[in-house]
Amino acid sequence: MSKQSKGRILYLSRLKALACIAVVVLHTFYAADAFAKDKTQHMLMLSVRNCCMWAVPCFVMATGALLLDPERKLSYKKLFGRLVLKMALALAVFTFLFELFDEKLIKKEVTGALFVNTWDNIILGTGWKHMWYLYLMIALYLMMPVYKAVTEKRDKNLVCYLCVILFVFLSMRPLVETVTGSQTAFYICVYSVYPLFLFCGYMLHNKYFTLPAWYYAFTASVGLAFTVYFTAACIDTKSKEVTSLLGSYSCPIYVVTAFCIFGAFSGCKGDKRIPILDTIACEFERCSFGIYLLHMAVLKYIFAVTRYDPFKFGGVWSVIVIALVSLMISYGVTRIYSLIPVFIKRIKPEPEEAKKE
Repeated sequence: MSKQSKGRILYLSRLKALACIAVVVLHTFYAADAFAKDKTQHMLMLSVRNCCMWAVPCFVMATGALLLDPERKLSYKKLFGRLVLKMALALAVFTFLFELFDEKLIKKEVTGALFVNTWDNIILGTGWKHMWYLYLMIALYLMMPVYKAVTEKRDKNLVCYLCVILFVFLSMRPLVETVTGSQTAFYICVYSVYPLFLFCGYMLHNKYFTLPAWYYAFTASVGLAFTVYFTAACIDTKSKEVTSLLGSYSCPIYVVTAFCIFGAFSGCKGDKRIPILDTIACEFERCSFGIYLLHMAVLKYIFAVTRYDPFKFGGVWSVIVIALVSLMISYGVTRIYSLIPVFIKRIKPEPEEAKKE
């Protein structure tokens, strides 16, 4: 297995760094869409946003590749004392900070209801929208002992069978229902598509399913082309059903695209490092969790507090600059407080999540 310095898996470091950047781009273009003046600008903003929808699935696939490894022991102490606790603390702390942000900068008044609102936001999920990812990771971590029971059987056919079943019922079924306008009676007893990404990452990482890297890259490119096509068609037809489908990670186009992007990276594993690029990738990977949490505060300040209209000052180039600024500010803040001892184990990725033990 190829590694970077400090035991990091090279292709996962590169993939997670690129996915981190894609998440920032996704949210920036989606936020900028509110200022679009015509259909062309609207289509461009949503096309870029939808073409970045592979990023979160690839993060989940990376988690599956590492934590579902039968050789990696996951005690309940580590599960609850480190993984779940880390997400729960981040959820509580950042929900409070974001509520404080809203009251101070949006509502212009910090009231005694700050803590009550924070509690409601945590329990009801009514805080900032990007916090949904923390709820997802808590849910996946809580189910991890069950998921690991599948991979510990070391049955390649079982894992592949599970991925096919999950894809048919959790990705293709919503597509069929959207196209036909009718709800099918068949269903599978799981809640969401995300376990599929976990097992796909594990399957690709362990070469249960192998194709040439160029094939994965080509198929991913086709997936991105279809994404742009259906985004444009959705805007032209104003179809609420297609809009809803393109806004969901269960969309088959996103599932296939994410699968192929992950496959392309895993298929290019090697020992040859690119010094400058891999150093940068390692930095973004290590700070990816903090970047994810903080970049929305930068975007909300720019778009909601200052009401900056990018289409009055450079258009798409202005949006790109905003994405870059958001990325670098959130990275810089994360890097600074990651040097504070009390935050090192809570904000930075767990070492065990980035290494092959």
